[in-house]
Amino acid sequence: MAINTDAPHATHALGERAALHSTDFRDTQKLLDISGKELKRELNRSPSDTILVKYLEAEQTVVNDASEPRSPSRLSFRRALSPEPGEREPRSFMWVAVLSCFCPAVPINLFALYFAHVSRSMIQVKDYEGARRVGRLALLLSIVSIVVGLAIILYLLMTEYK
Repeated sequence: MAINTDAPHATHALGERAALHSTDFRDTQKLLDISGKELKRELNRSPSDTILVKYLEAEQTVVNDASEPRSPSRLSFRRALSPEPGEREPRSFMWVAVLSCFCPAVPINLFALYFAHVSRSMIQVKDYEGARRVGRLALLLSIVSIVVGLAIILYLLMTEYK
């Protein structure tokens, strides 16, 4: 940023604030007034700038041409738009996750419920491959939660009657 040395300096009771308000910002206004065509004309004067402008324009067309829809999940990078013929939609296993919430394995069953919800959301946006993977994870966590919960209940029952 250049300092305008031609501006008069105000040195009264307000000090430097008054000096900043009284300075002339003509250079900044000139830069703001330059249109896109004038900017390209200015950049095209040197060969290295021409290459830079062409590179930036090519990069913009590549970004605009990428019309492939992105998956909303971090777990999958591909999106299957519909289930293959002879195959049905994947399951989210929400009912098993809700059933596992009645077992006293609290952190595990909450994760199972979360992943079942994520799987159901992926099915709604037609990300079937990601929904299948997350649904299997929800089922696995639900089963682990039920087994751990039953083990805790059995342990408490056995230690109480001794």
